[in-house]
Amino acid sequence: MDRKDMIDKLKGKLTDKRLIHSFGVEYTAACMAMRYGADIQKARIAGLLHDNAKCLPTDDKLKKCEKFKLPISESERANPDLLHGKLGAYYAREKYGVKDEEILNAITYHTTGRPAMTLMDKIIFIADYIEPNRKMIFELPEIRQEAFTDIDTAVLHILKNTLEYLDGKTDIIDEMTEETYKYYLRQRNK
Repeated sequence: MDRKDMIDKLKGKLTDKRLIHSFGVEYTAACMAMRYGADIQKARIAGLLHDNAKCLPTDDKLKKCEKFKLPISESERANPDLLHGKLGAYYAREKYGVKDEEILNAITYHTTGRPAMTLMDKIIFIADYIEPNRKMIFELPEIRQEAFTDIDTAVLHILKNTLEYLDGKTDIIDEMTEETYKYYLRQRNK
C-alpha cells in the first residue's frame, strides 16, 4: 500500500488532530533517520502508522486484542489505552500491508519503549514525543536537542519524565516503561 492509500485509510480512523500528530511523527522520524543513518522510508511508514489504533474506544482496544490473541499485561488490562501500540502493529500488518518486523516493532513499542530498543524503535519512540505539533511539555526543548545529539540520552530523559508524570497522576504504571527505564539507566551507568 502506498503512502496516499495509507493516509486515505487513516482519515477514516483518526481525528484531524491525531492525523496531524501522525504527520508530525512521520516528518520527525524521517529527520532522525537521516541523522542516524536509519532507513528513511521505514521511519516514515512507522511514524505515519504508529497511532492507527489510537482513536478506537478504550473497550474496543481490549476486546480486539483479546480477539486477535495479542498479549495483554496487567497494566494494559487496567489501562487498555496502552494497547494501541500492539493493536496498531497488528493493523499495520493486516490492514496496511506492512510486513517489515522493524516497522511493526517500532509501532508496538512507541509508547512504552523496551529494553535494548533497535535504532528504529528509538526513533519512533522519540519522534512521537518531540514532533513539532506537540504542546510544550516539561523539558521538551532539551529533549528535542538531545534527540539529534545523543539518542540514548533522549530515550532516558523521556522515560524519566514519563514515569515522573505518571507517578503523580495514576497508580497504574506500565511495567515495560519501568523495565525500559531501568535498562537504559544501567546502560548509562556502565
